[in-house]
Amino acid sequence: MQNRERWVTDTLVELADTLVPSLDPASYWLCVADRYTQLVASSSVHLSAAGDRATHPVVVNTDERLGRSPLDRILAEEGPGVDSRDGGESVNVLFDEATTRWPRLSPAALSLGYRSVHAFPLSRREDFLGTVTILTTETAMLPTTDLRVAHALADVATIGMLNHRAITGLTTTSEQLQGALTSRVIIEQAKGLVSARLEISPEAAFLLLRRYARSHNMKIGELCASLMRRHLTVDELTAPLPRPVKAGRRR
Repeated sequence: MQNRERWVTDTLVELADTLVPSLDPASYWLCVADRYTQLVASSSVHLSAAGDRATHPVVVNTDERLGRSPLDRILAEEGPGVDSRDGGESVNVLFDEATTRWPRLSPAALSLGYRSVHAFPLSRREDFLGTVTILTTETAMLPTTDLRVAHALADVATIGMLNHRAITGLTTTSEQLQGALTSRVIIEQAKGLVSARLEISPEAAFLLLRRYARSHNMKIGELCASLMRRHLTVDELTAPLPRPVKAGRRR
């Protein structure tokens, strides 16, 4: 990799740039997995992360072999990703030395040419988002500098996604509050209109609006909006309600 220091700084900035509500979590985790393949040559990456409130968990495999049965099931049930998730620490192991530890994963990985594996939790304090697992064809552990960068990528990606969730939550709350405020303003305007037109109190006007909304299966905010847009008249509010038609007697 040319200019490794520049690549590391650019990647950290890229993964930290998540303070936009339109960010797609699936695309973001795909980018994270891709950066790990750039960091470690001749590697395959398996990333499993929780989706946001609107999406299912995200699973990214940079090598199609990792997504094939039964290896995909094994990775979800056994191996460094599971150990990293449960222990909250990174896992760095040679598959030759882990045949007892992972009786299903180690033989399957060795048969595909993988020799070492490294897993890192995507976690920050009490928040756990998932794990990233790097499988390599090398028969040696990653250099210390690579391990430090891999840790840093996991930490920054986790912080980035937590920040995204926070800004998305604030945006949603702000939109909900703005919607409630707008609805309240429209209701007050409608009350004033009905009160002035019918020469009744605002309280009586609100009761009239509520009765009409209930009898017509409408939300009161929608009713008031229709009234203020002139889609409905005050006279229609006071029109007598239609009586239900009684069924005739059978002879």
